[in-house]
Amino acid sequence: MDELTIGSYIRDRSPSLDTIPLDILFDIFQHLPIQSILALRQTSKSFDAITRLRSLWALLLRTLVQEQNIPIPSFDGKSPESLSALELERFTCRALALRINWTNPNPNLKREIHFGATVKDPDVFFMEFLPGRGNRWLVSVAIRARRKCIIQCWDLTVLQPVCIAKLTYTDETYNRVVINNDPSSPAIMAIQSKPEVTEILTIDFEEKDPESAFVPLSAIDGCRDIHLLSGSTLVTKSPKHDGKVSIWDISDQPYEKIQLVSPSLLQEYRCRAMHLCDDYLIIFLIRTVELYSTIPRPNNIAAPGVPISYPLAQHSFQYRIIDNVNMSEQVSWHAVRLHRPLPINIVIRVGTSHFRPGHTLHHFVLDPNPAYVPGRKTSLCNLPYLVQPTLVYTRCSPVWSDLKSDIALGRYGTMILLDNHDQDGTEYGDFKHQRLAVRILTTTGGSSTSQHGSHRSMAFRVRAGNYWNGAAIDEESGRIVVSDVEGMITLFEYL
Repeated sequence: MDELTIGSYIRDRSPSLDTIPLDILFDIFQHLPIQSILALRQTSKSFDAITRLRSLWALLLRTLVQEQNIPIPSFDGKSPESLSALELERFTCRALALRINWTNPNPNLKREIHFGATVKDPDVFFMEFLPGRGNRWLVSVAIRARRKCIIQCWDLTVLQPVCIAKLTYTDETYNRVVINNDPSSPAIMAIQSKPEVTEILTIDFEEKDPESAFVPLSAIDGCRDIHLLSGSTLVTKSPKHDGKVSIWDISDQPYEKIQLVSPSLLQEYRCRAMHLCDDYLIIFLIRTVELYSTIPRPNNIAAPGVPISYPLAQHSFQYRIIDNVNMSEQVSWHAVRLHRPLPINIVIRVGTSHFRPGHTLHHFVLDPNPAYVPGRKTSLCNLPYLVQPTLVYTRCSPVWSDLKSDIALGRYGTMILLDNHDQDGTEYGDFKHQRLAVRILTTTGGSSTSQHGSHRSMAFRVRAGNYWNGAAIDEESGRIVVSDVEGMITLFEYL
């Protein structure tokens, strides 16, 4: 039954609650819990038909989920226009159910499963979910007995996660892996091997033999550190003390497009975090955030070699000891609609000294510049972000060892924290307990009335001992994984 038929049916009936015009009913439904809307189906034939209308569920998906920046499980970039009423209803209900559980101080754990540790003395030190692709895959890197490095891709959709791709290096030839944040790119990851090669690889998900599933696409000779892979763009840095940052095009035959040079001589030139978008790159160094244009500019004087770019803006932090930096843009439906840059969360863990376990956690937001004009080239006169980050909050976060703590940030504002706190924020005196905590960061950056904040930390898990050493998050599927020093990976699912 369509809206026109339902409207005629309602007008022909005597006045009652279910004779209210559809536009008014739809406005009321936006303020009701989903369970109440579904319960209305049991009250009358009219409400049964109304609550199955495609236009209603398209409206609810947009206003209750997308506009609230809530992740949609299994949505994977689908267009709402292509979905049926039943599909829209299911996506809306699943998204809201996950959000309610995810933000609950005592969330209902749907599944907990352990996997990995199939070899003797492994130590997992890297985990990351592959973006897109049905939120199905997890990549882990483990060192075995300080002799071999094992890179694995796991299928998490089966009852017991299985390894579908495996690559082994000797410890002397492996250095780092970065995952492509663009799921549409054939290049899934870049691996920095020693002594002098960077490999670009994909994964054949249909290959039956895990040892053959990693497929090389290209390689770049030379000694360098890899930091970011986004689509066909790779960002590397020379390992020298004052080494330049290089941006590479790997779409066909890899070549260096531009070099970024920092004028700062007061700090060790080491990259902690990066964010690439459109025609600009944001780099967090030891104590400085710098914004560069990634478009080569024509030089007045012709010079051989790769074009060079200097920072358009920078901000220095005054912290003496910075142990950990995480940086991630936060999804904003309104910013996307207005073609504005997304606000960027920056979480910094600061140490007090090398001999005391006291640490503090600082949450900053890099706000979009209200004067930025989308579509114009990034320049000193058209900066996408304000130069100085906004401090949102500071809290105590002691950890006994940096090697057994971690922070993970999600694009929907979820922060995962491994530290030695309890749920009340007071530290464990003996530092023999670890906590897996979740904090929801909120920001509405992009205007002169930007607002930031966060919900209180929620202790999802507390464990005796100091064994956890890493964490990763998949907000769209309601998954968290933690690793420990014995090579075990634990998957927590909340949907």
